[in-house]
Amino acid sequence: MDQNNKWSCAAMDGLYLSIVTIIYSLAVSVLQPEGFFIKTLLWIAKFGGCIYLLWMFMKKWSEKFDTISYGKSFNYGFLVCLFSSIICACFGYIQVEWLFPEQIDEAFSIAQETMASQGTLDSTSESALNMVMGNFGRITLFFSLFYYIVFGAIASAITAVYTKKENPFGQMGNE
Repeated sequence: MDQNNKWSCAAMDGLYLSIVTIIYSLAVSVLQPEGFFIKTLLWIAKFGGCIYLLWMFMKKWSEKFDTISYGKSFNYGFLVCLFSSIICACFGYIQVEWLFPEQIDEAFSIAQETMASQGTLDSTSESALNMVMGNFGRITLFFSLFYYIVFGAIASAITAVYTKKENPFGQMGNE
């Protein structure tokens, strides 16, 4: 199979996979659901949708081959998750910096008020809080990219078990 085709298929599948997380993030930011049950239900729907789509994309990719090893199946799933991670992390940056910055400002104001009411807000902690607030978009980008990549690697490792195809006669076919 052509490597360029593998990368372009993984990029498109990563784009489709990232749409689930983007819709979830937008829904939570715009609707601001109240209550633990609703928030948990939305997160479970996102989690299940992402796992299902990853499995579907990996299965579709493995159907192109007579046999495909665990490693090659994992490799494709990881590529899909890598592209999805980049898109989701960039969207998180855009969301924090341009779409909903007032929510972040509100959260930092609440943190300052809480620290002040507890007597733990001194000049050092206030300057640290301001430094984090000033760099929150970049911090979000870095840590969400790390989180999504690690989660994608774990999900791909588990899903590859169910998408590999082995030749029962022991001979490897075209991969």
